Amino acid sequence: MGRPPCTYVDIRLPKKLFYDELTEIKHTQGGQEKCFKGTWKVPLKCFGIDRDSWETLAQDCPAGRNCFRNGATSYEQSRTSEAQKKRELCKFIANSLSTIPADHLCPMYCRAF
Repeated sequence: MGRPPCTYVDIRLPKKLFYDELTEIKHTQGGQEKCFKGTWKVPLKCFGIDRDSWETLAQDCPAGRNCFRNGATSYEQSRTSEAQKKRELCKFIANSLSTIPADHLCPMYCRAF
């Protein structure tokens, strides 16, 4: 005999609060599975929310939503700006390497090595 559905109150906060705000969700690729509270540490750190007092913040729904939304927005902006800087650096390196004169040319196709 199974347990009747919905006979207990689920006091855990849904992950949807965190992951709905992100455009790209990061998840672990294999390895040891984390316990329920362990899964919250990474998004809380990314959003800039204190890990010791986040439960009291989440009890106040409007303030909690605003805090999560603002944290997600700032995290996404910093993540996209870091990705843009990384792309610019890769392009700069590729352009600087392409300006180096070629020492060896293929006689058949006239391509540089």
